[in-house]
Amino acid sequence: MIKKTLIVGALSSIVSWSALAADSPLSYSNAGIGYMTGDIADVDFSGFGVYGSYALNDSFFVIGDYTSISSDDSFDFGFGVDDIEATQINVGFGFHTPISDATDFVATLSYADAEVEFFDLTEDGNGYIMSAGVRAKPTQEIELQAFLNYADIEDGSETGYLLGARYFTMPTLSLGLNYGSSDDFDSFSFDVRFDF
Repeated sequence: MIKKTLIVGALSSIVSWSALAADSPLSYSNAGIGYMTGDIADVDFSGFGVYGSYALNDSFFVIGDYTSISSDDSFDFGFGVDDIEATQINVGFGFHTPISDATDFVATLSYADAEVEFFDLTEDGNGYIMSAGVRAKPTQEIELQAFLNYADIEDGSETGYLLGARYFTMPTLSLGLNYGSSDDFDSFSFDVRFDF
């Protein structure tokens, strides 16, 4: 049960940087790298991720990311002590439309695949993640976002939310801070994004 919870939690926590990736003041073609910390099913984790988004036209874009996280502590499973490690790949597409001059409604649908490892034991899981929310750029330097997320993985599911802010140090380079939460996870992520 804990393995399944970890997989669902790991996949849903990755939304922290994968769902958010024209011509509005918001960019839908970008690439970034980030650091994440938090807890999944009361286990503290940290790790990194790389992600990207590419605009196909004025309304649709594709997204993808890879994330690797590991437990901050080692655990005794009865036959030795080891860390828990998880990796995840996410690919999908999204739709956006303006609701004001500086705000877009955004929705994404992604296929997600995760693997959790400890010792020589491996548990795999896959499914889909849906996100819907808003992105806004009230000034040239500030971008804000708020999303609801739903992950359906194997026999488990998670519903949660994501709140984030981004500061542009240059017109195409920004620093982002996000907080994500659901029933089984809470996470903070920090990332650097390049828009093109």
